[in-house]
Amino acid sequence: MIKKFLATATIVMVCPILVFAYIMPTRTILQKTSENAGASNYVIEQEVQFSNGDDIVQLKEIWLVENDHTMKLTVTGSKELQNTFKLQFIYSGGLRWRLIGGATKNEKISEDFLEKYFNFRSPEGLANALTHHQIIPPGAYNKKSAARTSKDFIYEPESWVRLSRTGGVPNYALGNATPENQTEGNPGIWIEQDQFIIRKLRLKSRAEMTADNYKQFAKGLNYPRNQTVRWGNNTVNILLTSLSSRPKMAANIFQPSSLDTALKVEGLDSIPAKEAILEFYSRFR
Repeated sequence: MIKKFLATATIVMVCPILVFAYIMPTRTILQKTSENAGASNYVIEQEVQFSNGDDIVQLKEIWLVENDHTMKLTVTGSKELQNTFKLQFIYSGGLRWRLIGGATKNEKISEDFLEKYFNFRSPEGLANALTHHQIIPPGAYNKKSAARTSKDFIYEPESWVRLSRTGGVPNYALGNATPENQTEGNPGIWIEQDQFIIRKLRLKSRAEMTADNYKQFAKGLNYPRNQTVRWGNNTVNILLTSLSSRPKMAANIFQPSSLDTALKVEGLDSIPAKEAILEFYSRFR
């Protein structure tokens, strides 16, 4: 009787350790995360706030989103910038298009482009982006053969995946942990353990984004109502003001020929936040 009690007690004590020690493989984490990117076209309106001395500069963004690599962004200023600051970009085929002096110009999309991370509908695409930023190793997403029986199952921990807490909730942290004696954090992504939404992202450039206060929208899109982007000494806050599904958009809406707003930035000349705004829209947008 005593032996049976001890055996039962041992199982009860060991099982929770086994349960909590198990971490989902990278493939499963990324598959579940991509399921939160929705299945429609979306119109996203945001307010972007830049510190400007004792004041705050507020810009309005309107995103038209088809997926992680096909988007259109229009940015306008408020208050004194209303008629002196305008930007418009189309993201397509790995290029960012804009209208300058009546002609369309293109350039390669920045490596630090952030909006795509909320819109990866393909886990392979998300895996490729994370590999590029040295967050997961090449081949981390490769499919492994399924175990046919319990005897065939072997739990093989992945060194680049661990449990971590951020945003007040447990997360799967992908990327090498930062040593205590290292001043700059290693690249990584923090994905909420239960909801599979992105809570934090640190790129190889060490720029960092946090996302909070998520809400579920039409067609399965989970999107944050609050984002914060930090790089160097700069901090930018992004507030979601409106988001709606737009299943039908004009056929040419994501074509460079649809650009109708020329670049206008002269309104920034007299404000302290000029350099931060220009760098933000050069690197992260």
